[in-house]
Amino acid sequence: MSTVEIKIKGYHLDLFGRVSNQRFLDFLEDARWSYLDSIGLNYDEFAKRGVFLALVNINVNFRAPSLLGDVLIIETIVDRIGNRSITVKQKMYNKKNQQIILDAEVVYVIVDLATGKSIPIDNEMRQLWLELSNKKNSH
Repeated sequence: MSTVEIKIKGYHLDLFGRVSNQRFLDFLEDARWSYLDSIGLNYDEFAKRGVFLALVNINVNFRAPSLLGDVLIIETIVDRIGNRSITVKQKMYNKKNQQIILDAEVVYVIVDLATGKSIPIDNEMRQLWLELSNKKNSH
């Protein structure tokens, strides 16, 4: 599991003084890339392999608003590694009161850069994702 902390600033807010839904999606993506970076599986590594990571599905359950000054914790964990897809689960909560702000499930596929088509997850890539799923905590 990876944990990322974000403090809400003025530019994260919408016209109603709450964090906008789009910003939440940005926070989630940032936390996922931090998780991947923790084992060196970043954009450059994907490019060297001639592949990229494509998000094909995201489901977000918004549970509570977040306001200026809130400190949010985002937990990210690999939930499932299939033959052609990887499922990541995320939870965001308010550090001060532990209130869950949202939870999300994200599905990725590995895409071949040359063909633009999804490909099966090979053993080497599977091992990297397994290493990621076994990480206890990184910041």
